[in-house]
Amino acid sequence: MLQQNDAQPLPYFFVGGTVTNQRKARFRATKYPLLAAAIGKPDTRSVWYSREHIEKLLWEMNHADADGLRVYFGAYAATDTHSDQLCLLMVMTVPNTSTGGHTDITIEDAADYRDRAIDEETPRDFNVGSPCPPACDDDIGCH
Repeated sequence: MLQQNDAQPLPYFFVGGTVTNQRKARFRATKYPLLAAAIGKPDTRSVWYSREHIEKLLWEMNHADADGLRVYFGAYAATDTHSDQLCLLMVMTVPNTSTGGHTDITIEDAADYRDRAIDEETPRDFNVGSPCPPACDDDIGCH
């Protein structure tokens, strides 16, 4: 129950440590062994993003007038540093008035993309987190 003070209430989507730990354990017991076996090595168990990364993502969402974010599961190419491992792709969305749902935004289609792009040949999604493994720095998010 909320106390009568100036405390900011937790967001409705906060699940807490118990549920988080249960879901991580369920993933480790059910899906993780299958993923690791499929690629023949340990697969991604978590992805860490810096605060700066999240702040820039939020700035881009405001710049694009996005209404949300869709997170896709992907896999790195065999030639990438984290070959064949699971990755997360964060794609901004806008409202789809005809369906009532959400439509992905393709950053390269933005009017100012050419002015802002460092390298137009490289596709752009928000996918520069640190996957564990190999970037496992503690037991909290990785094991």
